[in-house]
Amino acid sequence: RHVKMCWGEDVFHQVLEAKNVTAAREAVKNYAANGSITTAFERKNKVQRQFSHQQHTKWQTRAKIVQWVTESAHPFEIVNDTGFQCLMKMGRPEYYLPKPAVVSRDVRNMFVRARQQLAEKLQAYDSELNFATDTWTAPNH
Repeated sequence: RHVKMCWGEDVFHQVLEAKNVTAAREAVKNYAANGSITTAFERKNKVQRQFSHQQHTKWQTRAKIVQWVTESAHPFEIVNDTGFQCLMKMGRPEYYLPKPAVVSRDVRNMFVRARQQLAEKLQAYDSELNFATDTWTAPNH
């Protein structure tokens, strides 16, 4: 199950067909060396969203707000928006909402950690990487 989620169906079937551990490792190694960087980093487990009746903890709230702000490109100040606060505190006026400065700091910390993890993955990549820019289809071209 772990192999399917992290590596995908292709590698899973190659490993199942391998005759021994060495062949299985070779299949995974070949995938890592020959797969595109996009394939190597894309999320394999597209899990359906689940919702809970339990209220988020303070830390979970901060993490979810960071995720929402960054994925949707909202300004950090949105947590001060009256409509946002009404939605979040409806039925539970004591619900914790971080200040914009806290959201900003959390986004920065997450960026630093993600950058460090990406740097480690790229340094561990045992092949050449090619980067190119697409200036022909850029909106400012």
